[in-house]
Parts: sequence; structure tokens; C-alpha cells
Amino acid sequence: MAANKKKPRKGANGYKLPEALPEGEILQDLSKHQWILGKSIGTGGFGEIYSAASSSKPKNQSAVIKIEPHGNGPLFVEMHFYMRNAKPDDIESWRRSKKLSHLGMPKFLGSGSHEFKGQRYRFLVMERYSKDLWKLFLENGRKFSPQEVINYSLQVIDALEYIHNRTYVHADIKGANLLMDLKDENKIYLVDFGLASHYTSKDFKLDPKKAHNGTIEYTSRDAHSGVPTMRGDLEILLYNVIQWLTGSLPWEGILKDCIAVQKAKEKAFQDVENFLEGLENLEALPKFVGEFMKLVSKLKFNQTPDYDRCREIFEEDKKEKKEKKEKKEKIKTRVDEIKEDRRKVRERTPKRSPEAPMRKRREATPKLEKVDLPRRKSPRVKPQVSLDESTVGVVVDCKREKLRDVKAIVEAMDSDSETEYDIMPRGTKSRQAKVSKVTRQAAVDSDEDMFD
Repeated sequence: MAANKKKPRKGANGYKLPEALPEGEILQDLSKHQWILGKSIGTGGFGEIYSAASSSKPKNQSAVIKIEPHGNGPLFVEMHFYMRNAKPDDIESWRRSKKLSHLGMPKFLGSGSHEFKGQRYRFLVMERYSKDLWKLFLENGRKFSPQEVINYSLQVIDALEYIHNRTYVHADIKGANLLMDLKDENKIYLVDFGLASHYTSKDFKLDPKKAHNGTIEYTSRDAHSGVPTMRGDLEILLYNVIQWLTGSLPWEGILKDCIAVQKAKEKAFQDVENFLEGLENLEALPKFVGEFMKLVSKLKFNQTPDYDRCREIFEEDKKEKKEKKEKKEKIKTRVDEIKEDRRKVRERTPKRSPEAPMRKRREATPKLEKVDLPRRKSPRVKPQVSLDESTVGVVVDCKREKLRDVKAIVEAMDSDSETEYDIMPRGTKSRQAKVSKVTRQAAVDSDEDMFD
């Protein structure tokens, strides 16, 4: 019985994948530079990707090598794009001319052919990066913050401006093709140019052979018709932005029907406001989404986009958030300054000696309630001496009492006894007081009942 032949491996797009190459295999590129193959780190739709090191630095695996059988075509397209447009000097020159601190365009390191076990392969050498944004997106629960989306979008726009300037379009922008820098994960690179092609500049000619090219959920309306355009790349970026912010796209449930997806996208651009209002997690959509979509909708198929305006749309939102953040920081700084000033004042104030007793606060005197008691008409006991034998002195304040009131007091005295009294003013002025002597006999009842 004949042994069953092992079926060749196939990628997601149906292309034949190369047979696994052993670690340590040496590949030589067209410039005669040798590369040492490392472990496989993934497979794409068209081939396999390995870590790699230059033979001059075998321990530093700072490169990756993409390998595919010669019968496949996408890597051939990508190789030629890199050879023409990704030379390190060209990328660096553009970056300096645009005064960019970073340009997310991968650099071409080498390419060539290799034979293994009678099978011929083509390979491409490029810089090695960290994980892709799609993995990060899933790790974050299918959501990026507006600030992260702004950061990624601005870098993609910078890369697209470079690519479009060289008369190419990318046509397959997505999280899986955006890789983070090994040292700084805030920097990303746009990779995988297997669908890159020259854009249409004259006539809008439909090409059924290229219709629906790309990753269907992000494919632009022009690409659905088989026409590569610059505005199409921006539209693809827009769909990524919406998904990053809301977690999904409205047509994700009908991806098997390319025509239905195309119609859904065309309907979205016919009424931008209505489309945006119907999105899930609408509250997660910042203002720049609608502005960017309106800009894309107004572009002609052969028009060069205004990249500065594209950046402004995203940067305006970034600027507003920055201003709000700075305002909060200023308020916090001022509060901290006030607290520090108060602390210094407390330090300068002499502390109370521990031996010195603390002054007690004066306790408030409680208010006494006035109680009306019944007034007795007469004393309960008889006086020990008679009024005749007593000497009573009465001082009257003449400033407050009028003369007639004084006379009334005198008349009220005992009429049974002789009462001698003087009326003398008291004060600082020295003047002789008038003395009046009055003898008055008062008839009183000797009965003791007067005291009852």
C-alpha cells in the first residue's frame, strides 16, 4: 500500500506555504550578504516569517525574513516595492524634509532566492518589530482610547503620504499590518505591501479581476470596484479608526457577501451623519471621526489628499485634550503652592512651650431666667427697735431724681418721729449745700397690725 503524500500547507488566502526551514539555515541575498535563519514567528496569507540575524552579528536577531514558494506572487510584488521605495537613505531623507521625529515606513535590508530540498523560495529581509496592533486591540478588550487612535492615525497618515508620493497605494491597512517598535511601543510601522500597486490617476476603470481586493471589512469603495486610489487608503484607515473606537464595524456580520458589504459602505457615505448616529457605542466617537469621514467623502478618485488637513483634524482633538489637561495641572500646581505656603507659615510660627499651661477658654456665663416671686406686704417679724431709735441714711441721686420726687420720698417717711434730713448735692464742684430742717409730726397707728 502506497504511503499517503503529505498535503502542502496553505495560507489563509489559499496560497501554498513553504516547507518549514530549519533554524540556523543560511540564506544569501542578492548583494551577497548572508543571513542566519532563526525560529518561525508566524505565518501570513502568502508565506512564513522567521526571525533572523546578520552573519556579522549572529546573536543579534534584529531582522525578520519573509519566505514564500516561487509559485506565489504577493511576496514578489512586495519585494519590488521595497527595492524601489524602502531604501534606508530615501526614507531618512523624506523624514528630515518633513521634519518628522518618526516615519513608520519599514526599511529594506535585502532579498533573494533560496533552494531547500529541491524547492525554490524567494525571501525578503526587513527590520524586526514588536507585536501588531490587532493583538494589542484584542488584549485591550477590542478598544483603544481616543488618544491612542489619534497617535496611530497620525503615523499612518505620515506613512501614506510617503507611499503616495512615490505613486503607490498600500490597499491593505489594518491592525495586523501595523507593527510596534521594539523599543518604543508608541511608534508603529505600516508593513505588508503584498497588495501595493500604482494608483489610478486618469480614468476610473473598473477591474473585475481586482474587485474586493484587500481585507473585506476594511476594503474601500474604490477597491471593491477594483480601482486603487489614494482616497481609498484614507477610507480604509477610517474604517480602522471606527473599529478601534467602538469595537466593531456595522457590516462584520455579512463579510461573506462582498457585494452586501460594498453596498453598506456606499450607503454610509450617502448620509454620513445618519451612519455615525447608528453606530454602536456612539458616545465613544470623538468629533474627528465625522470630520475625517466628511473629508474622505469629498475627495475625487484621482485627487491627492490634503495630508496637512487630515493631520489637523486629528490634532485639533489632541490639542483640546492637551489644553484641558494643562488647565487641570495648573490648578493642581496652584493648590499645591497654597498648601506649601501654609506649611511654611506654620513652621515660622513659634510653637507653645510644653511647660506653659494652655489658656482655658472663658466659659460663657449661663443666662439666669427671671422668676417673678410674690411680693410680701409686710415683714413677718416685728422690728427689734422702733424707727424712732434708728438712724437711717438715704442717698438720692439728684441727677436722676427730680426735686418733686425727693419730696415725695420725705412725705412717705414716718410721721410719728422727728426726722432730720439734709439735701446735699454730691459732685466735684465745691459749693455750699443748702440745709433744710424739717420737723414733722406724723400720726401713725400704734397698732401692731400695721406690720401684719
